[in-house]
Amino acid sequence: METTENLIPEFEKLFRQKLQLNNCKLRKKRQENNYEITTPAKDIFLMYWCEFPEINLVYQAVGIRTQQTVVYERAIRSHINSCVSSIQESVMSVK
Repeated sequence: METTENLIPEFEKLFRQKLQLNNCKLRKKRQENNYEITTPAKDIFLMYWCEFPEINLVYQAVGIRTQQTVVYERAIRSHINSCVSSIQESVMSVK
């Protein structure tokens, strides 16, 4: 049976691939389960969780929030949901 510890690296790999489609960069922070996402527009989002797969995404206000920021935020949230769903489906198909 898959444990959360096994799922996180799988999620991270899949999520990185999805972010590359939008030219976004994912950087793991020192604190466990904390990541920084930087968009080409230099927007910064913080992604973290206490209980995987309940993932939080927060916009880090570093400038003016533009319409482009909203587009990136929607795309990132969509990528998170897609990756979590994909992992959950693969776990269910193994059972």
